[in-house]
Amino acid sequence: ETVEELNHCSKCPGLIECQNRFDGHVLYPERKGKQIVFSYTPCKYEKERVEKESNRMTRDKELAMASMADIDASDKKRLPAVKWLINFCKNYDRTTPHKGLYLHGTFGCGKTYLIAAIFNELAKNNYKSSIIFWPEFLRQAFYDDFNSKFEYVKQIPLLLIDDIGAEGLTAWNRDEILCPL
Repeated sequence: ETVEELNHCSKCPGLIECQNRFDGHVLYPERKGKQIVFSYTPCKYEKERVEKESNRMTRDKELAMASMADIDASDKKRLPAVKWLINFCKNYDRTTPHKGLYLHGTFGCGKTYLIAAIFNELAKNNYKSSIIFWPEFLRQAFYDDFNSKFEYVKQIPLLLIDDIGAEGLTAWNRDEILCPL
């Protein structure tokens, strides 16, 4: 069983496609004195998920407090995006369709914070928005209540889909989940 699960792990692209008995875990032997004890050990993807989850709790609090006043506009590379977002915020009208915005940059450069600050500013005028974390959203697709969440997210006027690309893009999650959004 251990060999089979380790074999699954060697070919595994991520938690969403885990083939082991317990998702994100592998039955692994450990020497305890003169005995070999088998226990389920988190795989690298599960360890990353747990770390992200603990970081996310802190991150969620930061995003809830994100403010336009705290946006750093001193970086010349960010300035066009910051100006675009400020203009979007000033001129936002829920009756007018808007094109999407794709922000890209290195990990931790503040993309999510920028959008959260805009969403928080717009919330002061009762505009609804939502932030979904793409890898987590995909994992929820396998649970019973996903359809109601999916329908809600499809109807939200301002949506940030964060961390696209953090989870491998498959034809299914592209065609069935991302494109309808």
